Amino acid sequence: MAEINTSELGNRSLFTSRLWVHKFNERMAQVKAQGRVKNTTSPPFSDNSVSRVMQDSFVQVFLPFASDEHLRDEYSSHFGRIRVGKVLEDLDALAGYISFMHCAEALKPLAVVTASVDRMDLISEIPANLDVSLSGHVTYVGKSSMEVIIKLMPIHTDAGLTLHDMESIAYLRTPLPANKLTGDVFLIAKFIMVSLDATTGRPAPAPPLTLTNSQETALFEAGARHKARKQLAAQASPSLRVPDLSEMQLVHSIFLEYMKYLDANGNPDPAKAKPKNVVWMKDTTFQNLVLTFPQDRNVHNKIFGGHLMRLGFELGYATGVMFCKRPLQFLALDDITFKKPVDVGSVLDLTSQVVYSFEDKIVVKVAAHIVQADEGSHYLSNEFWFTFKTVAGKNDDGQHPQEWMRILPRSYDECMLYLAGKRRLEIGLGEQGDSIDKPHD
Repeated sequence: MAEINTSELGNRSLFTSRLWVHKFNERMAQVKAQGRVKNTTSPPFSDNSVSRVMQDSFVQVFLPFASDEHLRDEYSSHFGRIRVGKVLEDLDALAGYISFMHCAEALKPLAVVTASVDRMDLISEIPANLDVSLSGHVTYVGKSSMEVIIKLMPIHTDAGLTLHDMESIAYLRTPLPANKLTGDVFLIAKFIMVSLDATTGRPAPAPPLTLTNSQETALFEAGARHKARKQLAAQASPSLRVPDLSEMQLVHSIFLEYMKYLDANGNPDPAKAKPKNVVWMKDTTFQNLVLTFPQDRNVHNKIFGGHLMRLGFELGYATGVMFCKRPLQFLALDDITFKKPVDVGSVLDLTSQVVYSFEDKIVVKVAAHIVQADEGSHYLSNEFWFTFKTVAGKNDDGQHPQEWMRILPRSYDECMLYLAGKRRLEIGLGEQGDSIDKPHD
């Protein structure tokens, strides 16, 4: 089997390209090693494999924004900020590498895929003038599922790390000494990965975790809570959970408000103009058709999940900017589930819409559909829910704070989307606190 090299990965970021090489080559080495034992009968899946400890899956890599001018330029937006969409690509690749390391000694060859991004929170803006560390490991194992938590932390400017140190493998499997990190967590992400039988492609048991101390026990218990919260968040859709009394009262108040701006036929009445900071929900919809190429494939010959996340994020961000008319700060990504893999060469139809606003926060939903042009059909691949915070601005007079933009639904369907966005924001705020408080060094 041929090994992959960075030149085959096209426009993927430099870090992701290097990581792809590590993951692909180690996976191929494992399969080759297993294949040499031709007369050995594979154990039944009930025997699974030897258990693993959290340190076995630990991986740390660096994004040296301060030390590497070329990398900083590649990741910078025109505002001089780090492009979150590119970091999403790296996080997805890193989660795959971490979960693969957890499964590396399975008694039967396993493949790993990203099932979902449970939650991602940006606690502080990623600094473009500092080197940062991305590190994580498996924190919870179900039957075939694994929770991977990754943190982004800045490195002290006087840590004494050179660019060569960060590009070597010295700290790939060994944590950086704590005194070289600032201790601030700027981003935390939780991925749900699934182990598959490398031959059949069906879900297969992942190696269980052996907990070695109270800190690891706390992490494992937090993983169980995250799983329960994910089940609760799945009920955020009003199609699954009937609006309660307070939500129905909110919908009625929205109805009373939008009726003030309509004529007798239900159309906007120019004589009853709504405030400038109020926007009809339907007017925030944007669409983007994207061709997919082999350069964006993963080792399973499907479109790389991180690439899909970047596309969704960038459309969601642009939609939010058009709505707010000012720059945004990314706060959170809520529960991406990869419902259907995207084949190389597929056409993707991405549609975005602002579905909720509250003071300086907005929720943007992006739906990615696979288009079958010959059939004229659409299949849902992913739904992305992004939370952004608007950057404070001034009114035209330059003196008074600009009013926050408000979204206004005008149909029952839109009101249900509004409630779904509201629920996700509220559930996410509780989830964020639990994620940040639990260490995983």
